[in-house]
Amino acid sequence: MLLWAIPSFLGTAISLYMLAYALRSIPRPTGTYVAAFSIAMAWWCAMQWGSLLWQNLEYRYLLAQLQYLGIATVPVLWLCVALSYSGHKTFLSRWSALLWVIPMTTIVMAVTNEFHGLLWQRFELIPDAPGLLIEYGPWFRANAAWSYMLVLTATVLIFFRLGFAPLYRIQLLAAVLAPMIVMAVNLPFIMGLRFLPIDPTPLGFVLAAVLMLLATRRRLFSAVPVARRLTMDNMSDGVLVVDNAGLIVDTNPVARDMLGEKRSQIGNTLPGMLNVKLHEPESGQSDITLANGRCLNVRVSDVSTPSHANTGRVILLRDVTQEREAQRKLMAAEEEMRVLNEQLRTMANTDDLTQLANRRRLYEVLSLEWERSERYQRLLAIVLFDFDRFKQVNDTYGHQQGDNVLRQASRKLRELTRPIDLPARHGGEEFALLLPETSLEAAISVADKIHKALSGIVYTDGNGNSFSVTISLGVASKESCDRSPGDMVARADRAMYLSKNTDRNGVSVARGDVLQRIEP
Repeated sequence: MLLWAIPSFLGTAISLYMLAYALRSIPRPTGTYVAAFSIAMAWWCAMQWGSLLWQNLEYRYLLAQLQYLGIATVPVLWLCVALSYSGHKTFLSRWSALLWVIPMTTIVMAVTNEFHGLLWQRFELIPDAPGLLIEYGPWFRANAAWSYMLVLTATVLIFFRLGFAPLYRIQLLAAVLAPMIVMAVNLPFIMGLRFLPIDPTPLGFVLAAVLMLLATRRRLFSAVPVARRLTMDNMSDGVLVVDNAGLIVDTNPVARDMLGEKRSQIGNTLPGMLNVKLHEPESGQSDITLANGRCLNVRVSDVSTPSHANTGRVILLRDVTQEREAQRKLMAAEEEMRVLNEQLRTMANTDDLTQLANRRRLYEVLSLEWERSERYQRLLAIVLFDFDRFKQVNDTYGHQQGDNVLRQASRKLRELTRPIDLPARHGGEEFALLLPETSLEAAISVADKIHKALSGIVYTDGNGNSFSVTISLGVASKESCDRSPGDMVARADRAMYLSKNTDRNGVSVARGDVLQRIEP
């Protein structure tokens, strides 16, 4: 039994060594994923050799369940390593939670298997042998298919990450062979072909871990160098590399074209604003404008060794002159459109003569305030008023002077209202004042104040003749008998006509169906 535990014990030891190496030497976040992958692989192997120490069914069943903490997570973590290493960090941060649904389900299946048998349908000791007699359930096959898909996907990602770098062929070979070795020894076993009396997967881990360890020590997970001319010289962005002293040590043709050959010569310091940006803390990207008016987007990044020692900085330059000019024009056009839309909205809601809200706007706001009053049980009232004998004003002083009366009265009305009130021209010489959060008694007080203020205005015609125009007002508030805003308006209208029919020049109120003229 102990002899068969040796491969899995070696797998645990090598995985733990890889864990220490990853934490020490592999840059984050890839190093973090490699470390987590090493822990999962070490756990898988540890549960294997641990189960071989004692030929007891309950003990080995428990360790088999615990082993799934490694079995279920190793494929996902290997994919996370590949995604991080191949530059798909955005995908990893956005969708990584979904990758863990099946592994977490598998772990739950392992812990609760005795209740459903979906992972193992049969789990027995083989007398006088280290192996186990296991019949797998349907979930085991589903998890195995998922795991193999993840491993193959990860291997393809690493292949394309390394495959075009000729100097990294050895690392490529190790990165592709390592998972293939594990799959080669694992697949026949789960298909029922038993060449060894125990699960040979940890033995595959030993070989794979040795290969991966050799590859990582040959800088597998450090920055992969690609041919300088193929990268820098053919980039559409300008690239400047400076050392810790701030001197230019490398450039590409685009950068030299942007800054000029003389200013971007190797050994020079960075010109102008670029030198200022170099000494600022690394903070994403920003724009600078050159003396010739050219606008450049600047991104500064540190250059670090695998031991995280800073050896210089890389500056990426992108010409955004046309883009920023287009953005400026677009913003100007958007602002112009916003102003025009605001003007159109104002025109659509405003009466041209009085500059008060028009009838459409009045009923639009009335509907909103009515809904709010219904929902929150808030007070709501309205005042309607009409200029008395206004036709006589037009006939005596002219329509132009009649319009002037309406304009002056409207200005005075605005002075008497609160910000939440809505004064509006209801039609012709009839006006309305919507009063949210106002009781009937308070509305009567407002109507009385309006009556005194507007009736007291002294108008003057073009010949110097002075005159006044009285108004008749009707007041109503929202009551339980009102089924719609129109009911409240209709009662205020009837109250206004009571004022007009009883000597005009006064205020009347509607309390339900009862109309009453308010005596001064």
